[in-house]
Amino acid sequence: MAKPRMGDAAAAIAVALVLIPQCLAYAELAGMPAYVGLLAASIPPIVAAPFGSSRFLQTGPTALTAIVTFGALSTVETPGTAEYVALGALMATMLGFFQIIFGTARWGRVAFLMTPAIVAGFTSGAALLIASSQLPAALGSEADGQVIIRAIRALQAVETWEPFAIVLACGTGGLVLLGRRRFGRRFPGVLIAVVIAVAIGRSGSYPAALVGSIPNNFPSFKLDLPWDAVGSIFLSALVISFVQFAEPSSIARGFANQDNESWDASRELSGQGIANLASGLFGGFPVGGSFSRSSLNRLSGGETRWVGVFVGLLVLAFLPLATVLETLPKSVLAATVIIAVLPLFNFHTLLELAKRSHRDALLAIGTLICTLVMAPQIHYAVIAAVSVSLLLRGIDELKKRRTAKRRPLR
Repeated sequence: MAKPRMGDAAAAIAVALVLIPQCLAYAELAGMPAYVGLLAASIPPIVAAPFGSSRFLQTGPTALTAIVTFGALSTVETPGTAEYVALGALMATMLGFFQIIFGTARWGRVAFLMTPAIVAGFTSGAALLIASSQLPAALGSEADGQVIIRAIRALQAVETWEPFAIVLACGTGGLVLLGRRRFGRRFPGVLIAVVIAVAIGRSGSYPAALVGSIPNNFPSFKLDLPWDAVGSIFLSALVISFVQFAEPSSIARGFANQDNESWDASRELSGQGIANLASGLFGGFPVGGSFSRSSLNRLSGGETRWVGVFVGLLVLAFLPLATVLETLPKSVLAATVIIAVLPLFNFHTLLELAKRSHRDALLAIGTLICTLVMAPQIHYAVIAAVSVSLLLRGIDELKKRRTAKRRPLR
């Protein structure tokens, strides 16, 4: 790994300031207590840095990985319970195990099975689900049912809305988005919103849900995972080990193309595997590559993979102070998640696909619909989409061979 550069420390501070509130929000999205997000945000970026391929990719909790994790685990255990948290650590460990094996076997290129059409459909559908899952908290309301049903019920139950929660959520969104437009992506809008919201929560005047108890313990190495539950999540872990890699691989590939640099998909897959293995063994949950934090790293002057090491160390240094976030209103976390998934909406890509290829457009739209219909187990939507894509490729190849046989010899 290259020596750290002057810009790495400044970029790490910028990334860490965004990561800390994000990891709390993504833990909630994954069905975990908020503090588990801090565990997943500390050790994984440190251990992933030396093994990755991209110098900009930032590893840690992400919205897409969180909702895929929730979909896989919520049908096995009750979210929020100690058993569920332990199962999340087991899932991360299994993901890490699979990804390290696949990366060592040089299977990283399997990520290219996720064609642009499939990625556009899946990420757009996942973004809709993620945003929908945060609507009740943003409204200060409570609702039951699946993600979309819960969002609809929360919207219909106007009498349960909490105006203070809505003001904070809208204020957070406005501060971040307008701040970025005026001052650029490095504007610490999320940090400012969190500081203000924590002060409001601490005053005792906020009537809706707060983050609640956050233990200030450091991550500890644990092997006492629920190994007897391996069989119940084995298939999901195997599928997610590839589905989860689609996001970091596209991020790393995009940056490499922009900067005309080399990129090794299998090495990146192994790096993500090591990060997931560490997350599971230190009490976290599955992690991945973050588009927003990776972009912020690049814009903030990060030059080497040491940024990830510094980010993890900053999160570790923050852990003894993490209790200050116990009075953070959940509506602010909800707004943070919704803002973070905005880049996942690929509707412009869907429109471009519709202009270029009707078949790709139908594949993308079909993937989007499957993602919504199959929720919460959305990773199976990718398997269905990839299977259809491979079937269509096989049909095309068969047609080419038949056409070649029919051509008369000269």
